[in-house]
Amino acid sequence: MYEAGDTLLFFTLSDRRQQVPFEKEKVGLNHIAFGVRTLEELQTIQAQLDHAGLSHSGITLDRYGLKEFIWLDDPDGMRIEFYLREQ
Repeated sequence: MYEAGDTLLFFTLSDRRQQVPFEKEKVGLNHIAFGVRTLEELQTIQAQLDHAGLSHSGITLDRYGLKEFIWLDDPDGMRIEFYLREQ
């Protein structure tokens, strides 16, 4: 379990292999994005991913919204994104 503010996130490992590979362009969820309030929060997420040895995009500037973000793919190929949404 992870906490993001008042939000609790649960991720579960399974020993069963997925029947078909995840394809983000099929019907259903394409990816999930979580907003963060500061660049420091985004940098903390990057440091945690690095510490865990997880591959990720690094903090990058979104070409459409011109805001910083970082993403990674979970073991099933689902994209998880953390996006700077300053208040």
